[in-house]
Amino acid sequence: SLLFTVVFYWFVGFTGFWTAVVFWLESALLVLMFVYLGQFFAYAMPSEEVAQITGILFNSIFMMFIGFSPPAYAIPSGYTWLYDICPFKFPIANLIALVFANCDELPTWNEATQSYENVGSQLGCQPMADAPETVGHITIKEYTEEYFGMKHHQIARNFGITLGIIVLFRIWAALALRFINHQKK
Repeated sequence: SLLFTVVFYWFVGFTGFWTAVVFWLESALLVLMFVYLGQFFAYAMPSEEVAQITGILFNSIFMMFIGFSPPAYAIPSGYTWLYDICPFKFPIANLIALVFANCDELPTWNEATQSYENVGSQLGCQPMADAPETVGHITIKEYTEEYFGMKHHQIARNFGITLGIIVLFRIWAALALRFINHQKK
């Protein structure tokens, strides 16, 4: 994940050294989360094939409900519980909020000139270009937070939840390794 961050982060135009460090740390934790969930399935299932199928099923379901596609606000009410329990939404929300929802002071919309004033240099402060008519004028930070539910002020909370989920996956893997035995006697 370090090599990915070194290449990707700067290549796509993101800025800020400490933001890049946190981005790398969060992407490393996301990779660990995937690995430890897979390790749990490998310990808990009777064969490698069943573990792979179970992992694919869980990853497919959880990736659909991380709040990106469909956006968090558009998830039907009967499925919001899947969004709420999705373990991958927390590190993904942090990765996105770090770069797209970071804005110290939002610019103000001037009705007379039909443009933003006091636009900061951060990516989240920039007005969203070619926004749909239904969205109107909005900054990237506002769009990220309103439509995707990935808020910059929740980064510390999401980081803690990510660490908690990783510990939970490790505990599940240890319990599966200790108590589940698929050997035939």
